[in-house]
Amino acid sequence: MPYATEEMSADSNIESLAAAAILIVGAPRSGTTWLAKIFDSHPDVIYRHEPDEVVPAGDLITASMALWVRQHDPRTAGKRPFFPKSWQPMPARLLRTSLACAGAVAGRVGLPGWPIPDLGDVGRARVVIKSVRLCAGIGAFARAYPEGRGLLIVRHPCGQVASVMRGTSDGRFDLAEAGTDMPFDEASAIGFAGRHGVSDPEFQRLPDAAKYAWSWRAFNETAHASIAGQDNALVVVYEDLCANPTSEARAILAFTGLPWHRQTEAFLARSTSYDGPAGYYAVVRNSIAAAERWRTSMAQRDQDAVRAVVRDSPLIRYWPDLTT
Repeated sequence: MPYATEEMSADSNIESLAAAAILIVGAPRSGTTWLAKIFDSHPDVIYRHEPDEVVPAGDLITASMALWVRQHDPRTAGKRPFFPKSWQPMPARLLRTSLACAGAVAGRVGLPGWPIPDLGDVGRARVVIKSVRLCAGIGAFARAYPEGRGLLIVRHPCGQVASVMRGTSDGRFDLAEAGTDMPFDEASAIGFAGRHGVSDPEFQRLPDAAKYAWSWRAFNETAHASIAGQDNALVVVYEDLCANPTSEARAILAFTGLPWHRQTEAFLARSTSYDGPAGYYAVVRNSIAAAERWRTSMAQRDQDAVRAVVRDSPLIRYWPDLTT
């Protein structure tokens, strides 16, 4: 297992950390990183960024969670920005930040990275893990860990598709398979569409926006169905979080058992009111503008293609404009 360390001893009890973890799941470009960083801004949290990109999920979610809690590779443990932590002394935080920043520089010039240790009493922390791959795995997590909390973030299909299309056009994604015209998992989208009466040849003739919309349905409907009836799982609507960030974030943290903290409030204010140009992966931006950008930037034909695919989705109830 790459970059695992022995820092988390038996005293910190990996299984206990995993059992009380907060798992954030969402389709790519749905606001998962921003939501995860809202949590990471809390001083009582330790964050693991997409550890399943480095250590893929196994057959048992319980085994995977333990591995991900222990993961310290630069991608998983070095996602910026960094925040002061209640479980970590200030000198340790400065050292960890320096290691992470130096590792990022090394990676950009082609040098091998190194583990980013936590450097603190992590047994006092709540672990937050974020994934854009797990899909139905959020339901398996919620059932396996009643004390844990699962969060599924969903974004308006036009907004999510527009963002994915922009990223694809800019060359920001690796395609799932050589020769496909979709990032992420085209096979799942084709299979899901097939179960809804769209054959493979018909799927291939669809415009890209419609293909991406089937991918949206495949991921979100599968994940949503997996948490049905689970009291320890919550659906977060990206647009609601953007429109009312403080009240929504307070409710979400309360659901997970974390108290509101001024450090989170400060990050939330900074990450929603930025008025300059925002990078594609930035977590600091004008949140309302980010949520509504697709309405003016997405071609009408692409909006219509997405709406035609999702009109039968049970999830459209989260967005009033899709139900009219």
